Amino acid sequence: MPRSPSRRPPLSPSHPRRSSRLAAQSSSAASDPAERFGLTGLTVLPIPNINDITIVFEHAQELYTRLEQDTLTPQDTLIYYNATTSHLDALRSADTDGQYPGRITFFGDEIGLVFFRVLKPTHETAHLLLFRKIEHMIFQMGLADNYIPTGSAEYKGTGTKKKQGDSGLLPRPPRWAANHYPTLVIEAGNSESLPRLHKDKDWWFNNSPPNLPQGDVRVVLLIKVYPQTKRIIVEQWHCSLRQSPSTTVIIKQHPRKPFSLHDSSHWVVEGAPMVIPFQEVFLRPKQGQDTDIILTNEFFADMAVKCWERDTVV
Repeated sequence: MPRSPSRRPPLSPSHPRRSSRLAAQSSSAASDPAERFGLTGLTVLPIPNINDITIVFEHAQELYTRLEQDTLTPQDTLIYYNATTSHLDALRSADTDGQYPGRITFFGDEIGLVFFRVLKPTHETAHLLLFRKIEHMIFQMGLADNYIPTGSAEYKGTGTKKKQGDSGLLPRPPRWAANHYPTLVIEAGNSESLPRLHKDKDWWFNNSPPNLPQGDVRVVLLIKVYPQTKRIIVEQWHCSLRQSPSTTVIIKQHPRKPFSLHDSSHWVVEGAPMVIPFQEVFLRPKQGQDTDIILTNEFFADMAVKCWERDTVV
């Protein structure tokens, strides 16, 4: 959890869970930066001055508290503009207890846009369930020693760009080094729109060209969670086919059954199975008991149940 602020600002009367400091900066930023970056409807703030960079930790704490109190809070990401590498370096230097404000996507000094995703339970549950299912199938093939999970490791892109995914894996061999890119990446989002998640997908493909020794990302799986309508969309994208996903799975509540946290038959799955080609992940043809990674209707229905369980506060 992000660090506790040394001074907690008073709550804003206009939003019972938004502090006056965060609300005031939101108001000053107005809607222009959000519109300029294609983030209409989200709060986009100017990055604090380097000398005041610890304000970011206070913002993260405020947002984390709000997310704990209200599972329908629409934005789970701190978004700043006018950010530079120097701001990020100052933030890391100020982070003396190892609690960075969230997973980072930095679009470089040229664009100056940085995202810190403060993680909600449904977000973590969604990508971890998907990764664990893929991992389980890899174990079944007898390949437990032939991959390395990358988790949320930070990767350096072209120029000053940086990014963390949610989950991913390296095929071992041929990839094993710290700067080797994963062949498969999973990105999940709650407040981020699906087009915004598509920008995450583009970041991975654009910043890992196949001619570099670090290798390229071959497959990106996107998970878009809609807490208010209780829908989940999972897309599979390939670097060789960037105009549209190869598979789109939609998980939604059964129209003739009541909402259920425990019965997967109350959830409708459209578009499954999702087949992830073995060769795209392991960079070699199948042999022996190797198979493509197949995600079934049953898996996605069970995933929905567990995600919405984690979205519940008792």
